[in-house]
Amino acid sequence: MSLPLSSAPAPAWLWKGDEPSVTSVFQPIVDLLRGEVIGHEVLSRGPGEFREPHVLFTQARLEGYTWELERACWTSALRCISTLPEAQRSAPFFFNVSPDVLSDPRFGDGSTEELLARYGLNPKNLVLEITEKAAFEDNALLQRLTRQCSALGFGIALDDFGAGHSGLVTLVNSAPQFIKLDQALVRDIHRHSYQQHLVKSLVSFAASVNATLIAEGVETWNELAVLLRLGIRHAQGYLVARPAPVPVLPSVEFEARRHEAMRALDFREDEDDETVGSIVIRRNCVERPVTPEELERLFQQKADVDHVAVLHGERLEALVLRRATATKGAAQVAPLIVEDRMALTTLARLAMERAPEALYDPVVVTDAQKRFLGTVTMQQLIRRITELLERRTPA
Repeated sequence: MSLPLSSAPAPAWLWKGDEPSVTSVFQPIVDLLRGEVIGHEVLSRGPGEFREPHVLFTQARLEGYTWELERACWTSALRCISTLPEAQRSAPFFFNVSPDVLSDPRFGDGSTEELLARYGLNPKNLVLEITEKAAFEDNALLQRLTRQCSALGFGIALDDFGAGHSGLVTLVNSAPQFIKLDQALVRDIHRHSYQQHLVKSLVSFAASVNATLIAEGVETWNELAVLLRLGIRHAQGYLVARPAPVPVLPSVEFEARRHEAMRALDFREDEDDETVGSIVIRRNCVERPVTPEELERLFQQKADVDHVAVLHGERLEALVLRRATATKGAAQVAPLIVEDRMALTTLARLAMERAPEALYDPVVVTDAQKRFLGTVTMQQLIRRITELLERRTPA
């Protein structure tokens, strides 16, 4: 099937017939608190002298082939994604989209969804990164286009935030789910208090509008340590992982140092903040192997038990909830697992970010060696945080 191109044939450095000349690489975006990859940004590389992205995209703009380049990038990336294992294909992939391409009638004529369908994907697998460096002068049009994209299922991200003059206006009119801090705000942030104050305010703003704030271009542990202290939870950059031909996980070395950085931070926001370990309780536990029937009998015999931890030695094997057994028969859940040194305020924030159906599930607590210590219920957590707030409030 031919791709929708302009009337003039695209040059060979973009397309060779129906074959894109560009290649795709992937860079992970990591949740620093959990060490999990939440998505991958898709980056493009051109052939030969056009390998570097800024050279490739500049040449396309000069020759009037911006749309053809975008199609080449998308086609290359979607082909690669379609060959990945099913578990990897579902993770969101972040695609850069310039304002002129987003407003091009061909983007909204159904051909984009058709291209996705051709490779077994749908808009829910993608996040459109609107680059903030390119000013979008028609704010009403930007608002309408981002709403249309959201209605189709695409996620919306504002890329390079802080790099241009229209950042706040673009932010207001695009209402993104993701805000990506430009690397200029991240670079050497440990040396500049002004940058730190600005990023701290953006952390508060993102939390208030339920947007995910991502620090781009993180390259040193000094930068990461300050970003963590300021409340940045998600990061991307060479320190995490370099772009690769297929999606990759951060290295074992990065994970070990990330874990130590989080523990060194001690997760505390206030000197009076208590840790999770102060309220953890070791409730009903059973050793594996255990059958669903045995678990159901346990729930029937103990009316006050709402969850059971299935252990393999000192480690959690599964968490089973009473409410899940009513419809699924001793169904396991994927619980939120935290360390005992995490601050209660941090745990509250993490717990409230869960999906609605899991919002009040118990939280599993381990020590630094991942040994099971017990669980904390939301009732416990809310009661203790309320007590702490009352203690801090002057009489």
